[in-house]
Amino acid sequence: MSLKAPLVIMKPEEQELFLKVQGYLFLALETVIFKEPSPEQKNSGSRILKHLEENEIEEAYELLYSLTKNNYTSDILFLGLAITNYQLNFLDAAGKYASQASKLHGLINDGSQNELIDAFAQSLDLIIKHWNNSKIIVNDRFLNLYPTQDQLGQPNAVNNYIMQGLMPKEPFITKSSRISTIGSCFTGNISTFLRHNGFDVPILNTEYKGNLATSSFSDEVFNTYILRYLFELAFEKELAGSSTYEVINQHNRKSIIPVRNIQETLSSSSVFIITLGLSEVWFNKQTGEVYKTAKAVGDYDENVHDFRVSTVQENFDNIKYVYQTIRKHVRNANIIFTLSPVPLKATFRDMGCIPANTISKAILRVALDELLNKHKEDEHLHYFPSYELILDCLPNAFGKDRRYITSETINFIMTLFANHYVVHEDQKSAKINQP
Repeated sequence: MSLKAPLVIMKPEEQELFLKVQGYLFLALETVIFKEPSPEQKNSGSRILKHLEENEIEEAYELLYSLTKNNYTSDILFLGLAITNYQLNFLDAAGKYASQASKLHGLINDGSQNELIDAFAQSLDLIIKHWNNSKIIVNDRFLNLYPTQDQLGQPNAVNNYIMQGLMPKEPFITKSSRISTIGSCFTGNISTFLRHNGFDVPILNTEYKGNLATSSFSDEVFNTYILRYLFELAFEKELAGSSTYEVINQHNRKSIIPVRNIQETLSSSSVFIITLGLSEVWFNKQTGEVYKTAKAVGDYDENVHDFRVSTVQENFDNIKYVYQTIRKHVRNANIIFTLSPVPLKATFRDMGCIPANTISKAILRVALDELLNKHKEDEHLHYFPSYELILDCLPNAFGKDRRYITSETINFIMTLFANHYVVHEDQKSAKINQP
């Protein structure tokens, strides 16, 4: 068992202490006799214990709170309130309840657990002080401070400083979910991970010859114009007559994909994982049209083809179209956007590739942020911060080429992804002790 609130950093010794306190509370609830607030209520202790064991924290808290009027001298009651408030991230309240439980245990109870409960109250007080000192309140609102190197090295730092505000309420990807993974080559890592673990990730391009043989539409979809065109092929009636889609990937390899594969897969998916890669596009100099696939080197004509950087507005419009199309045709699907951390290999711009890559990624990240803010009420729209994790938090994330991430980094990112988005087999019987 482990007890920790998702927004709080806990050291191993604190986790061990809280484990012991939780164990004591569980044992006490099996025998405690509360004064019930009404004749209809009975066996509140065992009912509270059942809620806690089934991870129903809010229900346990509400039942505990209903007992406060008639049980104001019960250390077990206040210990339960401390633990449930802590789990619900009401940290200041948790600290006050823990202090009260500590006082009552020595005065009213037999005092057998004085040392344990005192240590719990003191440890919780220190945790709360650290948490409050890591934020500044301005006009009644918290400011989240940029973490130091030491803070990033602490346990649970990723959830505290990266995933905070981005975590879904609960995991939702199951073995019965049909998952479309579309985007830059980073998407291949996600689709490979999911498919190797038994999830339903159809391969849209059965002729795929890229560096990840099990990926689905990764190397071929590296800008938002191509992404948008896939959804136009799948759902726009005027394009329904198209039978194939010819693709040229980043390795200059051509393949032909049946449009019916795209239509059937996208329309039947319940989860979309979409990774944006580049904001640089090829376009027709004579018409201004942005090409829906990369131009093969052998097809290049300097009088027709040219290269430019697409704008924030263009990319926002494209991903907005994708979002609205999913909501129209696959209404309740979950959508997870990510930004690929893999940088440009080269640029035609008159500048070094490093600053060109920074601009390219920034354009896409701003476009994504605009979409997410515009639809922040949509609980099925998500952003997974793989880009921020790899660029800002993980040391030595890239190999010697400084472009492709290491297998250790991939494992870390995929484990984090699974923890927040994937429903594990034993989660239906999850207890309060699960992290």
